[in-house]
Amino acid sequence: MTSIRDIAALAGVAPSTVSRYLNQSGYVSQKTGEKIQTIIDASDYSPNLTARDLSRGKNHRIGVIIPHTKHPYFIDIIRGLMAASLESQSN
Repeated sequence: MTSIRDIAALAGVAPSTVSRYLNQSGYVSQKTGEKIQTIIDASDYSPNLTARDLSRGKNHRIGVIIPHTKHPYFIDIIRGLMAASLESQSN
């Protein structure tokens, strides 16, 4: 799997430049951005979501521990959590 460091080496830029481009943080020239995008398109790069979550300090996941899913009470709890989560994402 291709990493940000691999893309940076191929583009002749620092990994932080590739990161700024991917996160649309600015300070990357159009020419450099096009070069980075060309390399990304030609490679098998996909962002490491776990690393991204760790660097941002949040992961947008909810853990639920229930005794079982056969009782309607617990099913309703899960449905409510899912509905609240979806509503939160749309706001």
